[in-house]
Amino acid sequence: MDTFEKTYQDNYNVMYRIAIKMLGNGSDVTDILQDVFMSFFEKQQQRKRVEYPRSWLCRATLNKCVDKLRKEKKFTDAEPAPDTEDKSICQEKQEMKALMSYCLTRLSPREKELVILYSEGLSYKELAQVTGIAFTSIGKTLSRSLKKLENELKTHGYEVYK
Repeated sequence: MDTFEKTYQDNYNVMYRIAIKMLGNGSDVTDILQDVFMSFFEKQQQRKRVEYPRSWLCRATLNKCVDKLRKEKKFTDAEPAPDTEDKSICQEKQEMKALMSYCLTRLSPREKELVILYSEGLSYKELAQVTGIAFTSIGKTLSRSLKKLENELKTHGYEVYK
């Protein structure tokens, strides 16, 4: 399997989840991911080496999302995914998604990026590479961002359990 295809298959779902959390709009997300992966493909065709492909793709996805948000000058709520579960559970999940999406918009763009990337399972080293925050500062910065998110959720009546 060729390198680009493997990188695409290994990273597409993660990049999709990152973009959907940033934008909330499926059609914009697919357009952005197409641009990101085309840029990555072009880099490979030009024989430009990308040392950490996952980190590069995360940064490129975040940059494209931020550009889109700046262009629109607003943050949007994520569309709730259709669910076949019991209506009350489905409604509760949709409300929670909407609340989480709203609370994420209350964070600074950098805090939002950090929380979203962390939620996708990136290591501290990868977080440092993607965000440009010093590795030694990632833990404290992430902790502060998560605390801010927790406080936002509490102001809306949602209790976070540890």
